[in-house]
Amino acid sequence: MQTRSKLLLSALFLTIVVFSCHRYVNHNFRQSYSDVNEMIHSDTTKVPFFKVHFKNGNVSILEKWEINKSRDTIIGQGKLYDFNRLQIEEGGLSFSVDEIAIVETNQLEAIKSKDKERIAALSVLTGANVVLDVFCITNPKACFGSCPTFYVDENSLIHSANAEGFSSSTSPCFEKKDIDPLQYSTSSNVFILTMKNEALETHMVNELYIDAVLKHKNENVYIDKSNNYYKSNQSYRPTTATVENKDIRSKISRLDDIEYFSTTDSTDLFAQEEIIIEFDHLPEGEFGLTLNYRQTLLTTFLFYTGISYMGDEAVDYVAKMETDGLMRLVVQNHLDKFGKIKLSYWDSNSKEWKHIEEFDEKGPIAKNLILAPILNKNPLEDKIKIKIELTKGLWRLDYIGLNLIDAIADPITIYPSKIEVVDGANYTTEDIKSDDKNYLLSFPGNEFKFKFDLPETSSSQDHELFISSKGYYLEWIRQDWIKGKDIVKLNKMLLNDTQTWTDLAREFKTMEHEMETVFWNSKYSRIQ
Repeated sequence: MQTRSKLLLSALFLTIVVFSCHRYVNHNFRQSYSDVNEMIHSDTTKVPFFKVHFKNGNVSILEKWEINKSRDTIIGQGKLYDFNRLQIEEGGLSFSVDEIAIVETNQLEAIKSKDKERIAALSVLTGANVVLDVFCITNPKACFGSCPTFYVDENSLIHSANAEGFSSSTSPCFEKKDIDPLQYSTSSNVFILTMKNEALETHMVNELYIDAVLKHKNENVYIDKSNNYYKSNQSYRPTTATVENKDIRSKISRLDDIEYFSTTDSTDLFAQEEIIIEFDHLPEGEFGLTLNYRQTLLTTFLFYTGISYMGDEAVDYVAKMETDGLMRLVVQNHLDKFGKIKLSYWDSNSKEWKHIEEFDEKGPIAKNLILAPILNKNPLEDKIKIKIELTKGLWRLDYIGLNLIDAIADPITIYPSKIEVVDGANYTTEDIKSDDKNYLLSFPGNEFKFKFDLPETSSSQDHELFISSKGYYLEWIRQDWIKGKDIVKLNKMLLNDTQTWTDLAREFKTMEHEMETVFWNSKYSRIQ
């Protein structure tokens, strides 16, 4: 994710234009709406608040609250406002949890207990009173953000995460399953996987398991965009690989963390580039193009900039997205604003490029190793020529190769047999064994270890492992972002004002060179 990539912000922007711009025209509505927010956001680090956004558009601000024993009802003292933010009730109030879209609060400790997890799963922390690392203070738009990060061993190197889960699931309505390669194989019958929350976010994990693919030790296993698995024991490095006539083979020929990446255009964040790759001396057979890649911090910058412009209304927009199906559809349709990684091959017969696949796995943390089958295309004169189109400054490519596909593989799905809580609330494997209303909640600094029991293998075999995680996460809204509220700039972003986007390109250019350093040095383990 984000996590993580933040392409979802651009989708949210268009949504706000379509559904919410009327708020900025109607002065009376604007005033009553602002009055409610100002009531609770005057100093979010000192004055406790608990704001409940309901699915019908109403809002309640509670001074005192509790959840009943069955954990299905909130009881409290406060005020209830209708969609137009006109007060309709005051005093003792009671609401079903099922009526709630999103909760906004600065009371972290009040929602962390196990008996309040249904509320915590809907709660966005706003203006949480945390002391940020100096790296975040100097450049808050590059501060570390992630989805759940998964580790195979105790390696603590910066880029050591093997996977990150559900990268684009930034709210309950976008909850989804995400399968990622761990880039790890084992012949052991016991496997331990560590999951961490290393950002200022709340993670809600609904279901978690691994797919294990049995293979010979000399084979590799890859996954495609549709979650099909392929075995291969022969890979090919590029004969040529160029961008604007520059040779980039030294950057992309090995799985070695040496990445090819470009920088953004100084005035156009949507400028494109092409990579042309050729593979020679190939046998006949079915091939797949294999990429190992992650995102840059461009979309992280845009995500945090947008939240800053929304200020104390950011959570209101999240709540609206939760309750409006058409809004969610617009968001989903707008996810391609910055473009995907587009793959094509050169057809020598028709003398044109033929489409293969498009990739858009989000997240700037763990690399995603994925295969795109080139179906029914035997090499002509033992050669294949590939074109990769992508947005400049948006992607970091570690490896590009070609694999001869030997067979389609069937995975074994294995759920955890045990959970060890290193830091966090106590959960059992039943909480994550099915797609239901049970969640494992993870707060900043929490860490869990999952034990998996694998089938026995022969001496010449092992299992290639892939992690499947289903859930969503909620970003904490920091005090500095709230102070940066600027609806005029937000509206110009929303309306695709040319000058505004040019200014954003120039602003990002001033910090692009340091974004990675700031990001990786502001992980939660470094927050005081």
